[in-house]
Amino acid sequence: MRRLGASAIFGLLAVPLAASSSGWVSARSSHFEVYAHSGADARQTLVRFEQLRAFFEQHTGIQVESHLPLRVLVFSSIAEYSAFRWNSVSDAYFVAGEERDSIVLPDPNSERLAAHEYWHFVEHAGNLRLPLWLNEGLADFFSTVRWETHAGRMGDPPPDHIAALRRGSWIPLPTLLSLAAGAPALSERSQSEMFYAESWALAHMLKLSPAYAPRFPELMERLASGTPTLQALEGVYARPVDWIARDLRTWLHKAHSVPLPAAMPSAPLSIAIAEVPPAEVGLSLAEILLSVGRVDQAESLYREVASEAPENADVAGRLALLALGRHDLTEAREQWQRAIEHGIGDARICYRFAELAEEAGAPAVEVRRALERAVLLDPAYDDALFSLALTENRSGEPAAARRHLRAMRNITPGRRFVYWTAMSDALNELGRRDEAKAAAETAKTWAATAEERAYAERLAYVAETDLAVRFTRDSAGNVRLETARAPHDAADWNPFIEPGDHVRRVEARLREIQCGGAATVFVVETASAVLGLKVPDPTHVQMRNAPAEFTCGPQTGTHVLAVYAETGPATGLLRGLEFQ
Repeated sequence: MRRLGASAIFGLLAVPLAASSSGWVSARSSHFEVYAHSGADARQTLVRFEQLRAFFEQHTGIQVESHLPLRVLVFSSIAEYSAFRWNSVSDAYFVAGEERDSIVLPDPNSERLAAHEYWHFVEHAGNLRLPLWLNEGLADFFSTVRWETHAGRMGDPPPDHIAALRRGSWIPLPTLLSLAAGAPALSERSQSEMFYAESWALAHMLKLSPAYAPRFPELMERLASGTPTLQALEGVYARPVDWIARDLRTWLHKAHSVPLPAAMPSAPLSIAIAEVPPAEVGLSLAEILLSVGRVDQAESLYREVASEAPENADVAGRLALLALGRHDLTEAREQWQRAIEHGIGDARICYRFAELAEEAGAPAVEVRRALERAVLLDPAYDDALFSLALTENRSGEPAAARRHLRAMRNITPGRRFVYWTAMSDALNELGRRDEAKAAAETAKTWAATAEERAYAERLAYVAETDLAVRFTRDSAGNVRLETARAPHDAADWNPFIEPGDHVRRVEARLREIQCGGAATVFVVETASAVLGLKVPDPTHVQMRNAPAEFTCGPQTGTHVLAVYAETGPATGLLRGLEFQ
């Protein structure tokens, strides 16, 4: 793969970066942002993608929503595109970037490729997690969607696939079903062509054959649930794989297209056409290079943009991210300071900086400031709100943590346990006990492990109790104080009850106080027994409503509530005595 320096890459921009125009034009709608070399190409491509979006929503029922419009870059020729090709066999591609998703097309006349790559966006955005053969097979199947004035069609056999299947050696179906992205067999052009052709043919049969199409939704459900491909295919269609392979060869001879129910509706579109500033083009191209793993080339391009547009805060922000990726905290801080000074306005760069800065060991205050700016720029940015809330909790700011958690619009399933434990923790710190307990109970329903459930139960326990102290004994039997938790507003908390005590509470009459032995003994009489309760240390008994002093010997039979650690049938250690 040929490596390009910054000057070579900027040669693709048609004019120098400092010129008034980059040679690129954008067409924008609420769903797409298309870059091309002419307004006509940009508009035509955007309309095509709007049609595809409407088609997929109607035909598949998958509602595709993303925070940012899908970006589409349309090069003017295959020669220009080749500098940004993902790999040697990629005629076009979809890439799910860290900040936004993009489709890259080689030229304006790439209708089939556009539909193919848009399916990949749909599959990704819908989180369908399909096996490679079905993902690529459906992409090629849907690439044949076309519309005319009054009707449309879908499913025309692509001539190149038909030719490959007729002249080449087919991949055994079990092998085809097991191939994954990056498999060495797919790096060769001939094998890659056969893989795509055979995947298309199988998808075509599953979608259109009367014997297979009715059960196709069930196949999709089984695959989405994690059922292995071969098991799902044979189970849904009740046919062994060799029968399916035989049916596929038969189907190939009668593969045909089908009419679409109606031409796609031509709803009015609001399309904004504008020349693209050179720096914006440079940023987009650099981001594409990053997405396909060409980090050095992307950084060279970012630095070229920075030298020509030093006031561009987004460029400085991206250079800060790259520096963090190299664990170069010094340059990261310098670039980030430049981004802040020039008013960085991209919340996602701020959030990503906070993530990488934390991983690189930057001080918590720097991470917090980046998250705060992300939320300031986008108050509905759930990722940033969530991270900032956890940061505030760790920093002892429960009110702020609760505010950020409550501002989140969508709590994804993978975050729900942490979300509710963080909320419970913050509410406990704020003294909102009932709410804290409710949040902890909700967290328990999302616990995935015994440890998580125990943590949620601990938070619920904290919500019901207060910090307290009690006496305990070390391994040598020495008395010491330790922190404990007492039921909230518990009037009967007794710090002298030790761990391991078998505690009894009885109503009785105080009959005698025996003095002079190794320990004072309080003799009390209940309705059924006489108990001798020792007091080894008078300072370790909780007395309530007691007289100022006691006298040894017989007592007047005062009513008392005795709390003691049972040591025998009629003996114990007195822990508390309340005079009634």
